[in-house]
Amino acid sequence: MRASVSLIALMLATPALAEDVFAQAPVVNAVIYPDGATLTLRAEVELPAGTHRVMVPYPGADGLVSLPRIQTSEGVEIGALGFRRAVAADPEALYTDAQADAAAVIDAVEDRLENQRNALEAARADVTALEARVAYLAAVAPPEGGTPAEILATADLVANQTAESLRALTAARTALKPMQDEIEALTGELAAAQAELERLSPPAAENDMLTVEVTHEAAGPVALEFTEQTWSAGWRVDYDMDLDRDSGTIALDRKIIVTQDTDRAWTDVRMTLSTARPSDAIAPSEVWPDKADIFDPVVARSGAERDRADDTAYLAEPAPMAMAEESAMKTAGLQVDGLAISYVYPDPVSVAPGESAELALDQLTLEAETTIEAAPRYDDTAFLVADITNTTGEPILPGRASLSRDGYFVGQTQIAMIPAGADETLPFGPIEGIRLDTIFKRNEEGDTGIISKSSTRQQQITFTVENLTDETQDVRALYPLTFSEKEDLEVDVIATPAPNETDVEDRRGVSAWNMTLAPGETQEVQITVDLDWPEGELLDWRP
Repeated sequence: MRASVSLIALMLATPALAEDVFAQAPVVNAVIYPDGATLTLRAEVELPAGTHRVMVPYPGADGLVSLPRIQTSEGVEIGALGFRRAVAADPEALYTDAQADAAAVIDAVEDRLENQRNALEAARADVTALEARVAYLAAVAPPEGGTPAEILATADLVANQTAESLRALTAARTALKPMQDEIEALTGELAAAQAELERLSPPAAENDMLTVEVTHEAAGPVALEFTEQTWSAGWRVDYDMDLDRDSGTIALDRKIIVTQDTDRAWTDVRMTLSTARPSDAIAPSEVWPDKADIFDPVVARSGAERDRADDTAYLAEPAPMAMAEESAMKTAGLQVDGLAISYVYPDPVSVAPGESAELALDQLTLEAETTIEAAPRYDDTAFLVADITNTTGEPILPGRASLSRDGYFVGQTQIAMIPAGADETLPFGPIEGIRLDTIFKRNEEGDTGIISKSSTRQQQITFTVENLTDETQDVRALYPLTFSEKEDLEVDVIATPAPNETDVEDRRGVSAWNMTLAPGETQEVQITVDLDWPEGELLDWRP
């Protein structure tokens, strides 16, 4: 392919007279972003030497973010490009191979259905003939003046023929049911085949057409490729994470879910999945001057005073533009070391409009260090967490994760991006055999509740961790110890036993106790909080 040209520029050219040739341009390649995609469409036609106008069905042109660009094969020159609405053409002449195959299935089923309906009509005709025969036999009368022997012979003949006809009629009626069932089954098969063709977005009898004038030096095949952007597609990552506690590893299966809702079916498309986000900001936010000013406060006045006041008295109010400038700031989108990462899927993929495809990416194995963490202030059971380091050499992208522990499903969570080399803590469900409780004893002084009017308060708190499993368990219990940032509010906290860690992860007052509990053992921590503040002030605190 060569000679990339802008459709905008070529739309201005004057079209020349040319022979019209119709061609379909299915999607052959897609670079898919988390929000959006770059699609490559390819049309291939056999052309004699000379100038021709290739007309390509181009649905959804009104919703394009930008006009497509076009490339051609060697020895082809592009003239004028244009766009025409509601061009009549034989739809089957524009079918892709996949659409033609689907249409062939419809034709085959329709032929079988027509043959079966004809056979049913023939069988119904046999039933009608037999019914007429039975009716005729019922109307047969003995011959006038016949002898008794003749009358008996006639009666025997009618009886025999009636019995034979009724047996044949019963068999003919019975044969109708499987034929009707077959017609019903073929009708359903035809509906399914027609739905499959619709999934492939076939051209209609009238289509909006992109027209491309091409000049070919010699007879032979001509290829045209169109590149366009769409926001009606995207991809996300799904994970299956299984923690094996015995080996201390996490098996991480990565899957990619591709969705598209364009006006075209994607059939056997080569896919590249990119982490780039062209929908995000591509330039820094404008930085505006930050002017400081002072003004006299506006004092409430009577209605008569407001009427007499000069309009300039209200100029002290902040200008609305300052708020607009502040709201213009934008946050940055996803970046991976300043570069996008791409995954090239090895096999062609088919996705119909409004549908999705799940693609297996690969499986990674991560070393994991497990810990049982407890938050008795908020929970009644402990939870298992796993600390990992991303040693894969590439980022683990954001996505939905289904979590299992030793092969048993425990739940789902959203995974944030984990850069290469970064540490992360992942949850792996509750440990039901480790029970937690927190007891708030009555205050010795002051009022209970969030807001206290007394000047002193002492709160007794006890939390317990109980091991109901049949194994010794190491538990890390976290509890927020009270602190004050006001000089006039004095806070004295005594915890027995003392915590092993304080200000965990730089969270003020959050403390941790490392406990080893034998089966059936319960350990407790007693906390006393003393608060003292000036008379007349109100205490706002929730223990």
